[in-house]
Formats: sequence, C-alpha cells, structure tokens
Amino acid sequence: MQHFGFQRCCALLAICACLATTAFGQTKRNVLLLVSDNQSWPDCGCYGNSDVRTPGIDRLASDGVKFNYGFATTASCGPSRAVLYTGLLTPANGQYGHGHGVHTFVLNPKTETIFTRLRKKGYHTALLGKQHTVPKEQYPFTYNPKLNSRDVMRMAEAGKQFIQQAKAAEKPFFLTMGYSDPHPTSRNAPGWGIRKDFAGITPEEYDSRKIGVPSYLPDKPWVREGLAGYYQLISRMDAGVNRMLDVLEETGTASETLVIFTSDHGSSEPGAMANHYEPGVRVPFIVRNPRKKNRGTECNAMVTLADIVPTIVDWTNTARDTDHYDGRSFLSAMNQEYPAGWDEVFLSHVCHEVTMYYPMRTLRTRRYKLIWNIAWRLEFPNPIDTLSRQTWIRTIDDGEKTIGPRTVKQFLFRDELELYNLQNDPDEIHNLAAMPEHAAVRDKLLARLKQRCHATPDPWLDRHQLPSGDSFGRHATIARKDSK
Repeated sequence: MQHFGFQRCCALLAICACLATTAFGQTKRNVLLLVSDNQSWPDCGCYGNSDVRTPGIDRLASDGVKFNYGFATTASCGPSRAVLYTGLLTPANGQYGHGHGVHTFVLNPKTETIFTRLRKKGYHTALLGKQHTVPKEQYPFTYNPKLNSRDVMRMAEAGKQFIQQAKAAEKPFFLTMGYSDPHPTSRNAPGWGIRKDFAGITPEEYDSRKIGVPSYLPDKPWVREGLAGYYQLISRMDAGVNRMLDVLEETGTASETLVIFTSDHGSSEPGAMANHYEPGVRVPFIVRNPRKKNRGTECNAMVTLADIVPTIVDWTNTARDTDHYDGRSFLSAMNQEYPAGWDEVFLSHVCHEVTMYYPMRTLRTRRYKLIWNIAWRLEFPNPIDTLSRQTWIRTIDDGEKTIGPRTVKQFLFRDELELYNLQNDPDEIHNLAAMPEHAAVRDKLLARLKQRCHATPDPWLDRHQLPSGDSFGRHATIARKDSK
C-alpha cells in the first residue's frame, strides 16, 4: 500500500509539473508587431524592388514567411489601425475615420482591442512610437514612454527596456512598434525624405534619376524625387526593424516571440492612400513563427490586417468561446504555399478625414476585384497628403488629362461598380462591370460581396442596396467619354 501511495504521489507530482510546464510555455509566447506607415506592398527588397534597400525586412523574410497577398482592409491610417488591433472590419469596430484632431472617430465602447485582451491575461503591453489609438481606455499599456516615432534607434532602446522589464517580472509581452516612416515628412519638395537626423542612423541616399517609377504613376522628375524621399524613409524604418530583431536576440526572447511586420496601408501617392486600388491596400506582410521549422518560405494565402488579432490570440492561447472576429488565424495556413480556403479578401472603407466620406466595399479574389462605390455620385475626395503632393499638384496645374495610365476624370468620378481582371489589367484601368461578356463573373462576385457585407454586419445596408444585374450607375463612364 505504501508503494502504491508513493507511485500515486509521484504521478500527481508529474502531472502538476506537466501542467506547470504547459502554463509556463503558454506565458512565454510573446509577440512583436512591427507596423510601418504608408508603405505599399512591393516596396521592399524581398518583394523584388531592387531600387529600395531594406536589409532588416529582408532578414526577417529570410527567417520567416513572406505572404505575397497581404491587404489592409481600408487605406486610411486611423481606421486601418483600428482593424489591426481589434480583428474587426471598420463597420463592426465603429472607427470610421481618423481619431485625432477635428476628425473625432473612435471605437465602439464595447469593442475589445488585443491590448485589453492580453493585459487581462497578465501580459506586459506597449505600443511605442506612432499610436493613433482612441479612446485611450481601450488601449491599456503597461509601458508608455513618449517617443519620436521617427527616431527608430531610440524606439528600439525603449523596446529593449520594455522586454527586460517583462522578463524581470516573469511575464510575457506584447510589443508593437509604430513607425511614422515612410509617411512623408513634408507635403512639399524638397522635404520628401529625411528632414531630421537621429543618432545611430546614416540616411541612405537615392538618385531619383536611377530609380524606376511604378506603372500607376506618371514618370516625371518631381514624381521621381518623391519616390527617392519615400525610399529614404523606408530605409530608415528598416534600420529600426533590423535593430529590433537584434534586441530579441540580445534579450534571449527570439525563440519565444512571434514577429509580424506589415504596413497600415499604401503610400501617399494618388491611387494609393484612401483607395481600394492595389497600391492603396496591398501591403508587405511577413511573419516569423519561432516554432516553424521551415524558414525563408513564401505563402500565397490571401490575408488582411483583420487576421492579425485572431492569429495573436491563437499564438498566445487566449481564445474564448465568445470570440467573434472578421478575420481568422493564419498560423496553420503559413505552413503551406497555397493553403486551401484562402483565396479571397473582403475590404471595407468609410472615410479618411472627416470631410472625406466615400464608402467602398470590395471583394478581391486571385484574379478579379469588384469595388462597390456606395457614394459613387460624389467626386472622389483625395486626402490632404495626396492633394499636397507634387504628383497631384503638377498634374492639375499643368492641365494634364491623365495621371499615370488613368484619366483624371476617371480617377475623380467613378462607377458605382468597378470590376477588374487583375491578371490582364494589373493597374485597374479597364472597368468590365458594364460589359455583357463579364456579367456572369460580376454577378457571382456581387453575390459573394453581399454575403460578406451581411456577415460583418454592415449598417450601410440599412440605407443602401447592392446593385444587381445591370442596374448600377455609370458616372465615370460618362466622364471618360467627355475626356476623350
């Protein structure tokens, strides 16, 4: 009997030790989220842009998984970050536009951010640099020093201090680095690039005459100058990313930390920021799972910023039965090059600034994109950043009829429905929505778009009905005829 009792005691101790190890293992699942500002998808070396130098981002890609189809659901800073930190699309989380200054948009009171979730679970939480988070009570940080979000080395030192504090307290951490680069430092030439030097950074120099111009922009000297400054800012942000990867190694937390790098949306150029065209919503998206054996791989799953919170919840083992997200965890999807069931994304935009109401709902598949411009009778409202850039100013002042391959009227006055075959028309110039030979594709995507809107749920459906068949407006079609 004594021998049996001793065996049972040992078994119970073993179970307790196992449970303790499991709990400890869960608490060691840290997260480092790196977010750039206004960076379009191809503008990293690892995505094939040979003009811009990004050794830090490339380093992360070589040790992680590079997603080739990552999307912001709305190409506007404040609303995009609200999606990023809640896992809910804009109509569901309630932050329809910017929250700073005169704009005053905030999250719904009952919306939970990932910072709230993880802090309740004992995590140390911080969002260093650019925040753009409102209201404050829904973003609880345990560490919140005031930092210049372009001083990437100082940010990294603060990040290291935060991680060391978490380790000393024997708690896991969730750290977000919010960089302001490569958001333009000035709206006017010659201040497109670095205007202020910070310690530890030697600015990269780019010759505007030697860089390529994206196909959606006009090849003009002032456009090239803007791109050179944009690339310089990307390189500075990249140095911060590289330094944070070093910090993980120095603090001994790299093997316990999920690392995600992405951007809030695309650049400030016309056709990018505040648009649902590819330069506005397609973003870099790189993830390093320290428990994944195969590194330096690619994944063609179509993912959005709404998928990041569910992924973090999955990684940290903090899920609840009552959870509802508009995104889903991609942890298992990133193990395959073409995972099944990841072949479309749903995007939702309301406005950028408070004066920029232009709601859009978009379904993007691998081949096609369907955009529903709900307020299509309005002129498209460019954000201040775009209106003040030389790309737009010189186009208007010089009386140009086109801006890149798109006419100015086509850009400003849009059809209610826009349908593009991205395989044949990557710049999204030829709207197929009104063409009879594409009606079957259009109607199939319309039905799917309607399903996704209802699933959000989308309050715009209370006042606006998705068009069906050929019953939709062709405002931009008339404008294009007039411009010929």
